[in-house]
Amino acid sequence: MSDDKIGVYMRALERERAARREAERILEEKSAELYEANEQLTRLNRDLESLLTRTDSQLQGVFENIVDPYVIMDLTGNILKMNNAAIHLLGFENDKVDFNLMDMVLPSEYDRVAKSFKTLLKKGTLTDFEIEIKTKNEELKIVHINASIIYDKDIPVAAQGIIRDITLTREKEFVVEVINDIAQSILGKFDLYEIAYQITDKIATYLESNDCVIYLYHEDENTLEQISAYGEKLDENNQLVNKIILKEGEGIVGAVAKSGIAEIVHNTEFDKRYVKDIDNCKSEISIPILLGNKVIGVIDSEHPEEGFFTNKHLDMLNSIANIVALQLKSAIDLRERKLIEEQLIESENRLSTLILNLDSGVLLEDENRKIVVTNRKFCEFFKIPVDPSKLVGEDCTGAAEQSKMHFLDPQSFVSRINTILNDKKAVLGEELRMADGTILERDYIPIFKNNTYKGHLWTYKDVTLKRKYSKSLEAQKQKYSNIIANMNLGLIEVSLDDEILMANNSFVKMSGYSEDELIGKVANEVFTIEKDKATIKKENDDRKKGVSNSYEIRIKRKDGANRVWLVSGAPNYNLNGEVIGSIGIHLDITDIKNLQRQKEALVKDLETTNNELQEYAHIVSHDLKSPLRSINALVNWIKEDNKEKLDEASLQNIALIEVTLEKMEQLISDILDYSSVGSDKAKKETIDLNHLMKEILPLLHVPDHITISINKPLPKVKGDCTMLQQLFQNLLSNAVRYNDKKEGQIEINYRDKNSFYQFSVKDNGIGIDKKYHDKIF
Repeated sequence: MSDDKIGVYMRALERERAARREAERILEEKSAELYEANEQLTRLNRDLESLLTRTDSQLQGVFENIVDPYVIMDLTGNILKMNNAAIHLLGFENDKVDFNLMDMVLPSEYDRVAKSFKTLLKKGTLTDFEIEIKTKNEELKIVHINASIIYDKDIPVAAQGIIRDITLTREKEFVVEVINDIAQSILGKFDLYEIAYQITDKIATYLESNDCVIYLYHEDENTLEQISAYGEKLDENNQLVNKIILKEGEGIVGAVAKSGIAEIVHNTEFDKRYVKDIDNCKSEISIPILLGNKVIGVIDSEHPEEGFFTNKHLDMLNSIANIVALQLKSAIDLRERKLIEEQLIESENRLSTLILNLDSGVLLEDENRKIVVTNRKFCEFFKIPVDPSKLVGEDCTGAAEQSKMHFLDPQSFVSRINTILNDKKAVLGEELRMADGTILERDYIPIFKNNTYKGHLWTYKDVTLKRKYSKSLEAQKQKYSNIIANMNLGLIEVSLDDEILMANNSFVKMSGYSEDELIGKVANEVFTIEKDKATIKKENDDRKKGVSNSYEIRIKRKDGANRVWLVSGAPNYNLNGEVIGSIGIHLDITDIKNLQRQKEALVKDLETTNNELQEYAHIVSHDLKSPLRSINALVNWIKEDNKEKLDEASLQNIALIEVTLEKMEQLISDILDYSSVGSDKAKKETIDLNHLMKEILPLLHVPDHITISINKPLPKVKGDCTMLQQLFQNLLSNAVRYNDKKEGQIEINYRDKNSFYQFSVKDNGIGIDKKYHDKIF
């Protein structure tokens, strides 16, 4: 290690030693001070114990004579002695305690207590000091204190005081103050929302809560509507946000409205009725606003702290609810009266506008036949070229005579009006025919008040089109009724209980019952066999749900015959869209089902026949191949035995025979494969029909007098080569075999039909007799 580094370490070590010596010196000084303070405190305690010992008998007498809570403490707040009343007030079990009274002071009161204690030390007494404390058993109390200093040789050594519990007094005073404040704030106000706002504002302030809501109960709807709130429920314009409407019995508020009994919920997490408003809160208090035994609203407040609300809150809010109930009810009644008045004015305006523009003619006359109200349509019907408002007050005594010429029977029109006016009985739907062909429907309603005749109302409605439509609809109804009654399908209408309401002629014939025998009967009990009754019940249940469906059922006709019906069922609705039953269309498919069974039997027989045919094809193909192989062997022997003797032409003919034999054997093999595998599994490939024809023609024995020609090059197609070869070979063989002409002509042609090719083999032979065309083609 270098000398420089050693020097640095030595200097650092010296500084550390110096710092340690200084720390030890400071520690010794503080220890001496602490010892001195401890000795002084010990002397003071001995002096205080001596003082207490000397005055113990005197103090004991004082304690026995003081009824109010009485406490002695040292000047640091430690309790030295207290009577039973103080023990009870401060929440102790006995007077053997080691407790400092400052521990009961709330943090918010520290400064005020410190100032008061200084005053006590300075003046020696402290009177009428009030403070809220938290007792040993965690109760909050408001106490009144009168205290004084205890001296020993003019030296203050302790303090004594009388403490009174004034919690209830102050709470009552505060409640009275809050109630008076609320009463003053709503005095003379009749606006419901302003009153409710004042109440929520004052209550929230008292409860030190940021949430207070008033609900108004709507008896006609059994709902509770938020009408006022405090705190986060209001926006910057003091308007409610996230307004809630509850049903009676919904949530804690709804439950209180239903029962009329106030509730405190200390923890909403365990109450399933709780309904979240803006935020989740732990505590909730709800107070019904009662007028007599009738709930008109609810005061509700929430707080985020669990167990926040107490019975004193409950009592205070009940008092407030009782005071504001009458004022709220008056405001509600006033609002409802104003609303009714506004609605009445609005209704009158609407009624005037409605009457004026009605599509019916209206004429209201008083008891003296003076016009009170009429409208444009009335003037139009009776050809009166005057504004309706100008007719008000006119006498209608001679109006019938003046207007009778507009009607088909003028005299009857006049006499009928006079009869109606004399009888003063309501007349509804009376028909009038006008000279121009218009048909009017007239109503007359007399007006009585306290059995005294006050006038009457005439209304006239143009029903010309309605009458024409009614006749047209009746004709249409009759036409469709005839169609339904006589259509080939059976139709019935049943109720929700499956009771038959209507059956057409075809259904009557299908069932074998008369219409009278069917109407009113339960369909499922009349026709359905026992095994299918469950099906009908399920389908009827589906109709009630609005479901349509088709299904088969087995039934028994009246004559005992068993039949199978195909039923298409659909729900039947009334004008209100309610299902009132169902409509079913029935088709007798018994014969179809029998044919289907016959078809299935035929298919089964056909499968058996096909299997037998395949076995036969195997045998035939084997039997056909044997002679071919023999011919092929003989040809080979002839060729080998006469190899040197045969000329070129003979050898070519023998080669042609061999090729033909090979093709015939291949053709037999392909036919066997085709018959075994089935046409649906035929091999699909691209086939050049020109090449196919070159292979087919040499296989055919075509006489010299018959010519086979291909009109144009044939296309390439996709298909099974063997099948196509059989097809063309059979067509050409028949054309050759049945040609009786000296010069036979066979033409092969095709036409392109875009999506397919149409091929033709045309010849001038004997053809096919026309009587077989239908069977063949």
